[in-house]
Amino acid sequence: MLSYLKDIWHGVTTTAKGMRLTWRHFFTKPTTIQYPDEGEKTYFSPYERGLHEFEPETCIVCDLCAKACPVDCIRIEQDYGARAGKGKVLAVYEIDYSKCLFCELCVDPCPVDCIHMGQQYDLATFQRGEHTKIDFMKGEGLWRTALTSAHPDAGLRAHLKGPQRAEDDA
Repeated sequence: MLSYLKDIWHGVTTTAKGMRLTWRHFFTKPTTIQYPDEGEKTYFSPYERGLHEFEPETCIVCDLCAKACPVDCIRIEQDYGARAGKGKVLAVYEIDYSKCLFCELCVDPCPVDCIHMGQQYDLATFQRGEHTKIDFMKGEGLWRTALTSAHPDAGLRAHLKGPQRAEDDA
């Protein structure tokens, strides 16, 4: 009988502790962010990893980033002799974000620091396949920005507004 009363008392005290925590949070302001409807942006820590930022003009086409990638999501193609006086010229630098782990293993082996992890994180799309790839040399992909593309008209605003409105903003 004594253990039965102890069990009841334990149940009542643990329920009271849980209800105290519930009531404390009941009167606080909710932290829901209305993104993208209200235009609010969430806090992005500098240590979090978003889309890659690539500087094609400093790339020496060494393929070390593609070799370091554990899921083989980086595709690099080079064009020999495209420019006079240069041996290798970068033709295609594409990352498939349907495979990418955002592990940052491609950043460390780069000897000239031409690839970095950025802070753009919105990767929402309704279709897989070609819509999840970014070709940093052509500016193709749904998530194009000035930092994720070498194309001068790149940018999500330019993609949404169309080519005639992108020229007006520049």
